[in-house]
Amino acid sequence: MKKRVAVMVAVICLAALALPTISRAAVTPYFVAVNDTLLPFNDDTMPLISGGEIFVPPETFAGVSVWSVASEELEQVRLYRGVSKHVDFYTARGVTIDQDDKLLSWPPAKRVGSRFYVPLKEVCDFFDLQLETLDVPRDIIPQQQMKVIRIKSDAWLEEKAFFGIYRNTLRKSYNDYYSAPPANTPSPPPATMPGGETSAPPPSPPPPPIYSDVTIYLSYYDISAGGVSRLLELLDSSAASGCHCCFFVSADDIRSDPEMIRRISGSGQTVGIWLEEGTLQEYEDTSALLFEAAKLKTVLVSTDEVSPDLKAEAEARGLIIWESSRSLVYNDSLTVANVTAMLPTDSGARQNLMSSCSPGAAAMLSGILSYLREYEYRIDAITETVAPLS
Repeated sequence: MKKRVAVMVAVICLAALALPTISRAAVTPYFVAVNDTLLPFNDDTMPLISGGEIFVPPETFAGVSVWSVASEELEQVRLYRGVSKHVDFYTARGVTIDQDDKLLSWPPAKRVGSRFYVPLKEVCDFFDLQLETLDVPRDIIPQQQMKVIRIKSDAWLEEKAFFGIYRNTLRKSYNDYYSAPPANTPSPPPATMPGGETSAPPPSPPPPPIYSDVTIYLSYYDISAGGVSRLLELLDSSAASGCHCCFFVSADDIRSDPEMIRRISGSGQTVGIWLEEGTLQEYEDTSALLFEAAKLKTVLVSTDEVSPDLKAEAEARGLIIWESSRSLVYNDSLTVANVTAMLPTDSGARQNLMSSCSPGAAAMLSGILSYLREYEYRIDAITETVAPLS
């Protein structure tokens, strides 16, 4: 059996997307979220309910680093994490086998049209993932009780914050999905009054506000290896989609872990200098350490206080100073909702979101990015060509 699995032709399940899409009647209209990311609400992401079990497309688990491949005959699909743990579904035979060739008594995977579906609960248990089903608040979607299936490995947002961030996306996705249903697909049932009479549909909610002319910068100081690793992993993922941060590193950061500084620089993120005392001499000493560690020079500086000598020499030396006192500084004691509630909304406004680079603060970035994209904020990078906040 292992030999047969080893020679399986690994065709990414996305290849199936080139085939005809299954009918809408085959899927169940649930929202699906992975950690703090709400997936698109369409027929390709919705689950399939069969025999009282919930099945989902294999690629649903990519957001928790569980990957999927299929045989070119589309009779077998594998889910795997790393090299030592995987499970194979044989749809033609209706059997499921793990990496030890053990036959698993799971509900067999389904194939509807061109798409595979695998049993949700069993896959989550197998890969140590958390699973919850949430009711969408009726003030978001009043037409019918909708649910969100949420798969979690390292989610940060609590339920209330999750719905607070995605309330407009949920409402808009629902309305868009049902605005032009395919033929023979019933629309959601209208609300019924206590006496049995049908009520008029509620008026369409106003469109969510858009802040595309408000610019948000993201930066970090007080660098830690755990925080950097988590941030770089997120920034390299599709969830971040080209987002860049500026890491302000201190002399102590460079001395204690020069390899970490090289990782930041090599990842394509911006590097600046954090000054504890805010003096020109401190800048020169830290700049020399940065060049020695990463062969990197920068004129980007951040500090709590700018000393008179640094201020006097800043223009002559081309230094660009982002004072933390002019930034919105957040930390582990704040929630995503706290941070997003403080964001500017005035046309043309700019704001630097600065945080201590701890694992907890790094975990908040996913929720903050979701909110910024929900309201179409402009997310920009702090670079040497960007004027600091004044």
